[in-house]
Amino acid sequence: MSETARIPVRSSEDVWTFTQRNVPLWDILEFFPPDSIGPRGPNDAPRPYEVKPITIETDLGWSFETDIQYGAWIFRPRSPNKPGMMKWCRERELAPGDAIVFEKAGDRVVRVRLERPAAGI
Repeated sequence: MSETARIPVRSSEDVWTFTQRNVPLWDILEFFPPDSIGPRGPNDAPRPYEVKPITIETDLGWSFETDIQYGAWIFRPRSPNKPGMMKWCRERELAPGDAIVFEKAGDRVVRVRLERPAAGI
């Protein structure tokens, strides 16, 4: 399994989704521990295993603990004012052509950083 995973920001629609809703993890689910996938909501049946959160360390100097919502395949949503993916995407000012890069940093620790194409390319 790779030590990094990338989610490309392909369009202005992606920018809107990532900054106003959440970052879909469907294409990189295998990057995260299987037991980090929790129920979709509080009224759903519990998962058939103990759900263990992961810590996301950002390149902005703050981190957050989360699980992945079953069926929605996103990190647990939070207000954009609280540490989470939506806040990170807004503060990094995502643009089409960028990539969100996840890197394994420990057993249950993942770093996230922005990869921006070089100017003039």
